[in-house]
Amino acid sequence: MIRKIAYIVLLASMFSCSQFSNSPTSKAWHNMNTKYNSLLLAEESLKRAEFLIDSIRIEDYSGILPVFHPIDTIETAIASEQLEQIIKLTSQVAERHSNSRFLDRSYVLLGIARFYKGDFLNAIEVFKYVNSNGTDVNEKHSALIWLMHAYMESGNMRDALGVSALLGKETLTEKNRAHFFEVNSFLNQKNNSLPLSVAFLDEANKLLKKSKRKGRNLFIVGQMYDALGQKTEARKNWLKVTKNKPNYELEFNTNIELLMSNSLAGSDANFDKMLEDRKNSDLKDKIYFKKGQTNVQKELYPQAIKAFQQSANLATNKTSKASAYLQIAETNYKYLSNYEMASMYYDSTLQNINPKASNFQEISDKSKSLTDFVTYMKVLKQEDSLQNLATMNPLELENMVEEMLKEQEKELKRLEAEAKTLAAKKEAKNASAVGSDVWFMYNQAALTRSRSAFVRQWGNRPLEDNWRRKDKEAGQISFKIERGIVGQEEEPTQEDKEEEALAQKKAEFEAKKKEILAKIPNSQQQLAQSKRRQEEAYYQLGKIYKLQFNEPDNAKKMFVDLLDKFPDTVYEQEVLYFLSLMSDNIASNQYRTRLLDKHPFSSYARQLKRGNVEINADTESNAERAYQDLYALYQKEAYKEALEKANGVLLDYTGTSIEDKIAMLRIFLLAKTADLNAYRIALLDFTTSYPSSKLAPKANEMLAVLNKN
Repeated sequence: MIRKIAYIVLLASMFSCSQFSNSPTSKAWHNMNTKYNSLLLAEESLKRAEFLIDSIRIEDYSGILPVFHPIDTIETAIASEQLEQIIKLTSQVAERHSNSRFLDRSYVLLGIARFYKGDFLNAIEVFKYVNSNGTDVNEKHSALIWLMHAYMESGNMRDALGVSALLGKETLTEKNRAHFFEVNSFLNQKNNSLPLSVAFLDEANKLLKKSKRKGRNLFIVGQMYDALGQKTEARKNWLKVTKNKPNYELEFNTNIELLMSNSLAGSDANFDKMLEDRKNSDLKDKIYFKKGQTNVQKELYPQAIKAFQQSANLATNKTSKASAYLQIAETNYKYLSNYEMASMYYDSTLQNINPKASNFQEISDKSKSLTDFVTYMKVLKQEDSLQNLATMNPLELENMVEEMLKEQEKELKRLEAEAKTLAAKKEAKNASAVGSDVWFMYNQAALTRSRSAFVRQWGNRPLEDNWRRKDKEAGQISFKIERGIVGQEEEPTQEDKEEEALAQKKAEFEAKKKEILAKIPNSQQQLAQSKRRQEEAYYQLGKIYKLQFNEPDNAKKMFVDLLDKFPDTVYEQEVLYFLSLMSDNIASNQYRTRLLDKHPFSSYARQLKRGNVEINADTESNAERAYQDLYALYQKEAYKEALEKANGVLLDYTGTSIEDKIAMLRIFLLAKTADLNAYRIALLDFTTSYPSSKLAPKANEMLAVLNKN
């Protein structure tokens, strides 16, 4: 009987523990299993995953740190085991313990794991599910905060702002509020709204306890205040960093920021003292970097570049190298206007920077612009020089080219001598750095020197028997022995060697001279081609100055020179348009008048007129009547009269809603009256001026037929 009762109790207990049951026993059992068998392990795995990811991340202190690092799956791969464990454990909760009160938290952890793996699509779906179906209000809020972050990482800033607005109306726990403020700060940082970003992060810090996370946040707030010119607030936050368990690198950079926030006088001496401190042996590249930034503030640009170069040489990771190269590029670009050098260092930056860096595209665009600029500037100088050389008599020309090549050789020898001296100093330094009691095979400097000496004497030889022999082929040796000529080859004398070297040098010199002389435009055709290249260079340089570098004075000089030297340039319309926009009085200037008088029907003339035409109902009505009158003339086949009126109507009603219809009617009239070239130009102009017009397909079709014929 007792046994039967025991069986009944056991069966009742088993059924009462079903995950679909709402009994207190079932809930208690599933809550216990969820908490101790899954949730605690998943939480610990998350902590471990975040620790591993943070341990390999390299902070870039050259600018304001991001509030959160962008998710890089290459970095997060180090924690793939922990993230997979979280996914496995939390999935078990949903499958086996669906009535547990920890279910919502399990789903949030699942979403976080997906987020760190870069699976933003599934992470977003999980967070949405918790918000829609969850019962724990705090976990729903947590899911929404992570959803906001996931939207940002996937590039959906609009939905991130929407979630932010929704959460702003909710009452959050202190923990969720701190996290919400941090994510909101990051959102505004990504949107380049620094005042809002610093305000949110400041509020988050007030809610956080002392921790490394808070220490990093305080440092970022200091950087933001410093960028906004609020030096006192910046110092306040930096002084708090050391009280929040920072790692050595963060503490070191905080001390440097505090040092730089004081008077710049004597800063070099402080940096030199830090360089001598053995504690900072691994951070010398950072010290030189900050020294360079200080010298930029002092306007000591050559010294700044030297410090940045030392930083790049000592840097042990690509991020630090990229930062140093970028500063050299920016210094050359902004302060020294040395665009050729800036171009080289922007290229070096791109070779080292992380493609996912927020400023990667900006640097890439600037690098391309500078590369184009340097190319066209070289073309301009080279063609100008070659055209001047073409005016000289042959004898003078040859003498000048020879002198130029000799100067180049002298400069090359000087640079080679400098390089040898620098290499010798470096080798001596390496030799002194390694003690004489170190075994030869462990002495890298000695090994390198010996290897170089061997290659100089013997060349690159494989490790094999008889490696010393000049001729190792047995057949060759036997052949020489048979004929008794071994050892009878005549060694060239020193005089022979010198004569051979001199002859080779002379031949190279003559080849270079011939190459330069061949480039000189002696014929009319060559001169025309040279001038065409020069014309293109002026035009492109003017556009780069105007559109990329934002240097209107230099752009104006290039465009004016283009019009002066090439009055019939194919770029006249566009150049006059740019010059008109850059004039002090856009509404009335010589370039505007010239464009409207000489090219009244061009798209550039109409662009200028659009800015000064006030469009109202009467204007639209008048335009429609004028169009109807023109169309009536077209139907009567009064093409010449209609074309003359169409030219005026198109100018008078530029900017109206039927401007494209008037332009198309003018094209039909040109087809009936004018030459083929004017018709082609009008069609091309239509396709560029009205790309979104309903008549654009018709224009493209007409142009295709014209080109085909």
